[in-house]
Amino acid sequence: MTEPLKVLYIYSGSRRDKFSGTINVDYPDTQFYGLNHLNQFGIKAEYKEWSDVTSYRFLGKILGFRLKHILLYPFTKGKDVVFGSSILFVVAIKKIFKTSAKFVLLNIGLTRTLIANKKNPLKYRFITWLLRDLDGIVCLTHVQKEYIEENFPFLKEKIYVVPLGVDTTFYHANAEERKDYILSAGRDNGRDYKTLIETARLMPEKVFHIVCSSRNMIGIENIPNNVNVFYDLPVSELQKKYKEACILVLTTHDDTFQDGADCSGQTVLLDALASGLPVIASRKRYLADYVDDKKEVILVDFYDPLKLKIAIESLDNVGLRKVMAMRARERVEREFSTKKMAQNLAYIFKDIHDHTS
Repeated sequence: MTEPLKVLYIYSGSRRDKFSGTINVDYPDTQFYGLNHLNQFGIKAEYKEWSDVTSYRFLGKILGFRLKHILLYPFTKGKDVVFGSSILFVVAIKKIFKTSAKFVLLNIGLTRTLIANKKNPLKYRFITWLLRDLDGIVCLTHVQKEYIEENFPFLKEKIYVVPLGVDTTFYHANAEERKDYILSAGRDNGRDYKTLIETARLMPEKVFHIVCSSRNMIGIENIPNNVNVFYDLPVSELQKKYKEACILVLTTHDDTFQDGADCSGQTVLLDALASGLPVIASRKRYLADYVDDKKEVILVDFYDPLKLKIAIESLDNVGLRKVMAMRARERVEREFSTKKMAQNLAYIFKDIHDHTS
């Protein structure tokens, strides 16, 4: 009998501190990137984080983000594949202390990191040196893949595209009557809440709820009375808003903006679609991998409050909202569940292990 492939996940941040209770019930499995489904596809997967190294939390603050991840290296022993979005600097240890494990990077912010360091030749060359030792890179969109292939052709045979998955059990379409407010959510720096606020000024008859962090609102003044801002809501409260709102508006900075995640808004987009919530979104290039304009979403130009206002008014049609919500939920179930992501990753892990051993 063939032994299952052993895979170690190393996440960027703690999952144990962030989530408590029962997965799929008290919190979504979206940010576990398919780990809890991999056993169905012949993969034995687990994750390790800083609390597995020591219970002294203050040491984590002293050591910093990258060093904490490097100190997780001993857990790679005996594993076939190591997977995560912050394993690039762990690869530096692999160059010194050899291991048979294959290192596969989950590309959440690699493009942004590379562009940000182009003006620092030494660091850029160091990152390039580390990239050569990766066994695979999993991109969440073809936009990321194209950038890496163009700038690092030596990685071309190591790049895969796997769409992000969302917890379709935790989030589900709400058949109940929705409330008459427009929701916008997200905390990464790629969000453009200024345009949304300016749109709200043009629509005093509409109510807007914004769920974000305080840093997202820095520099935005004179917030109108029809806008309610909620800072750092827990997952359960955000889920409630997905169920209640009539529309989700996802305003982001354009594709030249180099702060925030490579695919700003990706998780919130899928959360909303899975919740049967019609979406209006800024026209980011990566969205072509997830939605079709005027089918599951309405796409609008960047930084244009008037066009956003017109898009919102077009969804005053309740029948159109219901059709869009139904299409969106069906597509998420078909293509973007966390189980589907796990299935795709299992194939890649096995392919990398079998062809590079």
